[in-house]
Amino acid sequence: MKYCPQCQKQFTENWITFCSDDGTILVDTGYTPSSQPPPPGSQRPVYTPPGSDPTSWRSPDPNAPGGWVAPDERQPIPQPVWQPPPVPGIYPRQQPSQGLAVASMIIGAIGLLGGFCLGPIPGIVALILGLVALSQIKKAPDRNGGKPLAIVGIVTGSFTIFFYGLIFLIAIIGNIFS
Repeated sequence: MKYCPQCQKQFTENWITFCSDDGTILVDTGYTPSSQPPPPGSQRPVYTPPGSDPTSWRSPDPNAPGGWVAPDERQPIPQPVWQPPPVPGIYPRQQPSQGLAVASMIIGAIGLLGGFCLGPIPGIVALILGLVALSQIKKAPDRNGGKPLAIVGIVTGSFTIFFYGLIFLIAIIGNIFS
């Protein structure tokens, strides 16, 4: 059985939790009425309020903080301010600079494939440009790109220098033994 501490109205239904007259949280007495009348001479169970039991989790005051609060008494919840998404296409995306890396790769390919009349000079230029491009990429990767191109320029420039160094060594050895 439950009762309202404000108006002292009693409720026998277990599913009711609030007083229908004033909205106060009902207090459960723990007594369940039976359909049979009590035998003559029996005593009614003694009611102990919920707050007197030290193991009880309920507050003795049904209107204590943390309980049910009427919707008009609640603190207002701040609503986030809606902002529209940015318009696509207005802000052009800046591509990272790849100039030195591309130049290193092109000059390295020219020195490797068709720069025989220039000697090892394209290979040396490709190696230097590739190393400078890698250094700039390492310092600022958001502004500079083209790391694979710089590596290709370094490899082709190094191979060109190695090739002309080998030809130069063979020429010296040939002149010594002839």
